[in-house]
Amino acid sequence: MRIGIDVDGVLADFNERFIERTIDVTGTDLFPPRPFDIPTWNYPEHYGYDHNQVSAVWESIKADREFWFGLSPYGWTREFLRRLREDDDVYFITNRPGLLTKTQTEDWLRLYEGPVLPTVLVSSMKGFCARALDLDAYIDDRDVNVVDVRIVSPKTRTFILGQPWNRTDILTAEKGIERVSRPLDFLTAIGR
Repeated sequence: MRIGIDVDGVLADFNERFIERTIDVTGTDLFPPRPFDIPTWNYPEHYGYDHNQVSAVWESIKADREFWFGLSPYGWTREFLRRLREDDDVYFITNRPGLLTKTQTEDWLRLYEGPVLPTVLVSSMKGFCARALDLDAYIDDRDVNVVDVRIVSPKTRTFILGQPWNRTDILTAEKGIERVSRPLDFLTAIGR
């Protein structure tokens, strides 16, 4: 089976470290007390950070040789990675910007007991990646990504990991996207 997996929001907790970085770079904490459910994709703006502040945070991340490697795994990440089969073609497709993004992601996956030689693709064009790789199944936490995969690669069985930030109307119009509450449910659904 050919499987595509997003990393941030599915296996890695991007938001925890992003919130810390936002506070460090801006010198201001506008977020509610932690932990909190993230209500939308662009949540820093939702809580009052302006475009220039968010851009400065991203520039800081892009210049950091260890930001992506330092993300915490979710509680299910190790088990998820262990349940992947050796005979599957597994592709981790991420849109992480910055220095050594691919290397940081590969090292992170190996750290959390992922495939010995993980195949990491860095691209914002997830639908085209799914089609080019002829994926059988794909999971992501971003609504626009799963819609893109569904439209561009209609043969790919497409899943969205239910997260507070992706409860949007964009998914109700697109048929054929399956919502799962845990990545392990994705593996069960595809027979892994």
